[in-house]
Amino acid sequence: MKACIIYNSKQGTTKAYAEAIGNLLKEKGTDCEIFSIEDYKEDSLKKADLVLLGAWTHGLMIFAQHPERAWKKFAESMPAIHGKKVGLFTTYKLATGSLFRKMESCLGGKIDDVQLVMKSRSKALTPENIKQVEEFLA
Repeated sequence: MKACIIYNSKQGTTKAYAEAIGNLLKEKGTDCEIFSIEDYKEDSLKKADLVLLGAWTHGLMIFAQHPERAWKKFAESMPAIHGKKVGLFTTYKLATGSLFRKMESCLGGKIDDVQLVMKSRSKALTPENIKQVEEFLA
């Protein structure tokens, strides 16, 4: 199984979280590539069975959360990836609010559905995150 993780990170927290997810996937026997939204390879995205897309939570602390403009632009330009398991993830300070709904909306019919949503206030995976990834792989 192949996974492609693509993230947008402002201060490195979301990047580190993406890398932690990737390391867990590799431990579970999944071939995994990790890219920033600027550096991702369309071919890797198309060949992946699992796709995880991450963004840091942008907004007004406790409301109006949304993905940052660069992530929205990436989502608009990426190719359709139907037939793949898709997960979304974010890092945040206080709340994620409607971030996941807005991320999915930005993808505008390019995916079948979202099968995983994960969030973390830090760059580390929580026990709950580990369980979520294991269920996503099943």
